[in-house]
Amino acid sequence: MRELHDKNDILSVAQGYVELKRTGGSYMCRCPFHSEKSPSCSISPDKGLFHCFGCGVGGDVVTFIRLIENLDYMDAVRFLAQRAGMPMPEDKDDGSAQKRRRLYEMNREAGKYFHKQLFSPEGAAGLDYLRRRGLSDHTIKRFGLGYAVDDYHDLHYYMKKLGYSDFELADGSLLAANNNKMYDKFRNRVMFPIFDTRGNVAAFGGRTLSEDKNIPKYLNSAETQIFHKSDMLFALNVSKNSKADYFILCEGYMDVIALHQAGFDSAVASLGTSLTSQQANLISRLGKKEVILSYDSDNAGQLAASRGINLLSEAGVRARVLQMDGAKDPDEFIKKFGAEAFRLLIEKSGSAIAYEMDKLASGPDLNTDDGRAVYLKKAVTFLAQINNEIDRAVYISRAARESSIPAETIKTAVEREIARNRGKADKQLHAVPKRAPDKINPDALKTPKEEKAERGIICYLYNNPEALEKISSKMKTGFVTAFNKRVYEFLAKTLENGGEPDISVFNEEFDAREMGRIIQIVTDNTFANDKTALADFIEVLNNYEKGADEKQYADMSDEEMLALARKLEERKK
Repeated sequence: MRELHDKNDILSVAQGYVELKRTGGSYMCRCPFHSEKSPSCSISPDKGLFHCFGCGVGGDVVTFIRLIENLDYMDAVRFLAQRAGMPMPEDKDDGSAQKRRRLYEMNREAGKYFHKQLFSPEGAAGLDYLRRRGLSDHTIKRFGLGYAVDDYHDLHYYMKKLGYSDFELADGSLLAANNNKMYDKFRNRVMFPIFDTRGNVAAFGGRTLSEDKNIPKYLNSAETQIFHKSDMLFALNVSKNSKADYFILCEGYMDVIALHQAGFDSAVASLGTSLTSQQANLISRLGKKEVILSYDSDNAGQLAASRGINLLSEAGVRARVLQMDGAKDPDEFIKKFGAEAFRLLIEKSGSAIAYEMDKLASGPDLNTDDGRAVYLKKAVTFLAQINNEIDRAVYISRAARESSIPAETIKTAVEREIARNRGKADKQLHAVPKRAPDKINPDALKTPKEEKAERGIICYLYNNPEALEKISSKMKTGFVTAFNKRVYEFLAKTLENGGEPDISVFNEEFDAREMGRIIQIVTDNTFANDKTALADFIEVLNNYEKGADEKQYADMSDEEMLALARKLEERKK
């Protein structure tokens, strides 16, 4: 692992994904793992670590690649080995990695079965639906479309013959359960396999053919170990190779597939939800210059477009908006007017900023003072969210023309709003609420003194591994909080087996947010080499069980105390 890290220093790896700015001995960037306007992610080349003070994730170069490429531990190691031209490491007996492989294999088999069923007599209704929607057999096969027959156990029994258990099938969201009975989750549905960027089937979407209004029109797989819908985009596995310098972002599967069939091979879609910050950051990392929002023309579609514009802007991606007259969505537009008309629509698509400014100006009456005031309040709020200074200046001038107010006045108001937003962001970034819930170590709030002592012991041991035997001999009780106990026991076991105290060893056992917490603990120089503090911390934990017993006794009734005394007497005998 040391050679892997040496040949993949975190700075050179991170530079391929984010824009870095040097600050002293480290580098700062806008975190690629959550949406933000001010840089809060620190990368330390000397230590080989990164840590985001905003969302809490952190770790070494392996953790960074796991997150940014959405890989499991061993795949991230392989990725870095291949990058450095090193021999590919052998798989370890890692239960998590094996489970992921099993899920991928299971989904691949299910996808093949759905596709086979589509072209069987039982799948006639599904194939008829797709052909009525204008899809060719070539397109159907290219996207691996299939059909789930109207039967509660069709896929269930087929997959069991292949050796998959009910538990595995339910865990992979292929089976559902009711009253302890298992049955096919997808029934009488046209099936859309959802691929990850490496071409693995991660999940499925299904479009019902039933006329029953109580049945949801679209149904997606639930989230699993290999499927997180907020991190993925439908058809990205093929669209990422498009020569177009933009993505076309649609609402639904059929829009995407229809666009690909018509020659627009950069079309993608979010998975049953509005665009997320993770998806916007993913688009940004793939290096496309623009995103063309091609959402439905109804109110829901337009609201989704507005949300998408802001998220893309925060991720540093320029957006344009398609305004389709005479059609509800891209699929309908192409059927009515043809592919060339859609291509012209793309060429004429306007800036997303102009689109939003048009909407702001369309409501109030700009011929009245009240109307102009309403418009300017909304415009200033919107303009303050534009990161690019040139774009902001252009649209400040436009707002000035619309409202007949001097551009300098609007500019001053916008700058004041930007400063106010920055102040709020900084306050949120550095504020630590007194009773803020700790999602990583929820026990910390119950026993703050003991939790601090645990952190001190872990930090000392990490920086002084030779002290393991001494610490173990003096600790009469174990750790109090579950997370710190996991960290300590993992570190102690690593040292007992001859391992080195290195952040990279935690990668196999802890996720990115947990890694971020571990980094905070082991790099706290307050406790790193303080033997006096170490002795105090051990004493705090040793006294905890005594204090807990005393509290337990204090809460006992007379009858409970009498029963306990009898038990103790019996033990003595």
